[in-house]
Amino acid sequence: MATWNAIAATSKAILAVLEEGFPRDRFPISASFELVQPQRLAGTTALPDGIALCLWRVAVNPRRALPPRRTPDGRRTKPSLPLDLHYLLVPSATAADTQQRLLGWALRELEDHPVLASGELNRQLAEPEVFAADEAVELLADPLALADFMALWDKAKATLPVAMGYTARMLLIDSEVLISEGPPVREREFAMAGVRR
Repeated sequence: MATWNAIAATSKAILAVLEEGFPRDRFPISASFELVQPQRLAGTTALPDGIALCLWRVAVNPRRALPPRRTPDGRRTKPSLPLDLHYLLVPSATAADTQQRLLGWALRELEDHPVLASGELNRQLAEPEVFAADEAVELLADPLALADFMALWDKAKATLPVAMGYTARMLLIDSEVLISEGPPVREREFAMAGVRR
C-alpha cells in the first residue's frame, strides 16, 4: 500500500499524463504543465499558457471502513487511511479559443487514462516505491457542486478561471504504527459460577 508520499506522487502523475500526451504540433503555444496552489488561482498574475493542476480539497473516503493491515512480514498495523483527492484542472491561454481547445484536449486525455498504475505513480518522485505493485489510483471527472463553484467565485472574483474538477479516489495511505499482538491462545479455561437461590 502507499506511503505518505502518495498525494504528491498522484498529483505529479496526473500532470505527467497530460504533458506526455500533449500534441505540441497541433497547438500554437508552448504549453507549460504545472502544479499550483489554490491561492495562485485567485491571484492577479495570469497563469502561463498551458495546464495548471490544483489540489484544492482532500477528504477521507467515508464509504469504506478498513480492517488492520498485515505487512509482508506478517506484522499488523493500524488500518490504511482512505483519501479522495479533489483537483481543479485549469487551462490557460491568451486566446479564448486556444484555452477552450486546451480544455477539450485535456478532458479527452484524462478520460482516456482513467487509471494510474503503480508504475506511472512511482516514477514521479525520487523516493523508492511509494505505491505497491498491485496498487492503482482511479481518476474521475467530478464537476464542482454549485456551492463549491460559488465559494471559488467569491475568492477569485474577476479572475475565476475556466476549470474542470477531478477526483482521485480511494488513495490508501498506510500506517507505520504496529499493533501489538499477544502470544497465540493454546488452551481455554472456563470458570463455573455458583448459582444462588
